Amino acid sequence: MDTEKLRSLHKLKEEGVLSEDEFQAEKHKLLNEPSTRATSQALTTDEDRRQYAMFIHLSLLLGLAFPWIGLIIPIVLWLVRREDEYIDKHGRVVANWLISSIIYSIVGFILLVVIIGFGVLLALAVCHIIFAIVGAIKAKDGELWHYPLSIKFFRV
Repeated sequence: MDTEKLRSLHKLKEEGVLSEDEFQAEKHKLLNEPSTRATSQALTTDEDRRQYAMFIHLSLLLGLAFPWIGLIIPIVLWLVRREDEYIDKHGRVVANWLISSIIYSIVGFILLVVIIGFGVLLALAVCHIIFAIVGAIKAKDGELWHYPLSIKFFRV
């Protein structure tokens, strides 16, 4: 509870800006709002949610330098804020791409025997970079972008 807000509400009521009903309604909201510890866990604004989703997409780029980190960080970021529907959708899109890219990588490594695997792995790396950047930009703009070539393991 924020006593300063309660004092300012009382002052507004005393000055006649708020009616008794308005004062009581606002006072009830203040007294019954969840504790600050619970609200600090939640993403407070739409901008925070968009930025967090953007980081989930951009964390895919870590996989180019540190393969295992690039697999773990996006999943951890998604699971930490999974209760938020917006974050959950973006996390599912990223997880679908991660699983799909692992499958495509295995196929690419198998095709290295007939030399075509180099092209598959190069194309996969380029797609990985482009998809992560486009997904991050779309997430920052509040849009959900499904990665092309991504197999739908998780329904979004």
